[in-house]
Amino acid sequence: MSTILLSGYYGYQNIGDEAVLGGMLAGLREELPEFTPVVLSGNPEDTRLMHDVAAIPRMNPGAILAALKDSALLISGGGSLLQDVTSRHSPLYYLGVLWLAQRAGIPTMMLAQGVGPLSHPLNRRLARCILNKTRAITVRDATSAALLTELGVNKPPIEVTADMSFLLQADHSARLDAWWAEHVPADRPVLAVALRRWTQGTSSERYTAITDALEAFAAENHAFILFLPMQYEHDLPVAEEMAGWTHAESRVLNLPVTPREMMSVVGRCSFILAMRLHALIFAVQHATPALGLAYDPKVLDFSRLADLPTPLPWGEITADALLSALRRQWEQRDTVHANMAKTRERLITLAQRNIGCIKELLVAEGGRMKAEG
Repeated sequence: MSTILLSGYYGYQNIGDEAVLGGMLAGLREELPEFTPVVLSGNPEDTRLMHDVAAIPRMNPGAILAALKDSALLISGGGSLLQDVTSRHSPLYYLGVLWLAQRAGIPTMMLAQGVGPLSHPLNRRLARCILNKTRAITVRDATSAALLTELGVNKPPIEVTADMSFLLQADHSARLDAWWAEHVPADRPVLAVALRRWTQGTSSERYTAITDALEAFAAENHAFILFLPMQYEHDLPVAEEMAGWTHAESRVLNLPVTPREMMSVVGRCSFILAMRLHALIFAVQHATPALGLAYDPKVLDFSRLADLPTPLPWGEITADALLSALRRQWEQRDTVHANMAKTRERLITLAQRNIGCIKELLVAEGGRMKAEG
């Protein structure tokens, strides 16, 4: 059994989740080269091409069971897998994969996940039952650890680490250099904006407020606005619509990029405003001042973990409130940059701890199997 099976939201062109996978693979390849990672993917061919890794269809139970026969461990994570906000059925899939592995006698681990909200009673019961049978659990924030404790998950110790994407390195590719040189002014601060479609609440008012604040901020600081689609097909229409609403000079990153290239983009910017969690994570990796828009608890949780300014709650965004927050952070950007460099090192160390937990589990399982044999 020389493979490690990886279960997550992979193969769907979401920069954040692919960054999680990329960071995990980097850590495994450096610390556990004797094991071959195999990824459950929504698009195995894309996953193979992007990450140079073996991949199988995630919705094919037969393929999963066959892969489990050769696996020393199944890892569930990272990312926001156990939440039922976007879909009540989504946690059932990820818990179901864990259950299949446990039924097959394969050790399971939950790795660097952000858990919740988890509201449906069935999802909560299944999470308690199945996660208590895992051999190890790490989460990326204290709120997730608290929720698991509330659910009654108490068998494996729960350790708070950090998102696996902190182990990823930026790719300053030639094609990205060419796009940047053609479309982004060299002599102006760049405010990057990473938004997604969100239909809860009075969304049209929120998006209007955001564009009004961006326009005012750009005028005050002679800034150039760059819209970043973090999940290309889903976020590109939002970015194009928002760019059309504002009179400030702006551009949409209309070049599909890898997670490592998106990290490079964020590192070239002067400030980041983001709904998307991994835009904030990339900002911390480059010590780029950033402000979150808290449409989801994970944005607030990460901002606390990373010592970022408290994000504006989605339902409370107004043009005046957002402009004031942008001004405040912009004025403090030099101090913020210095503090974020320290935060980055702390979170990289915590992300590396995930790999340490995997190694410890594999050693323990190897010893148990020898004792049983």
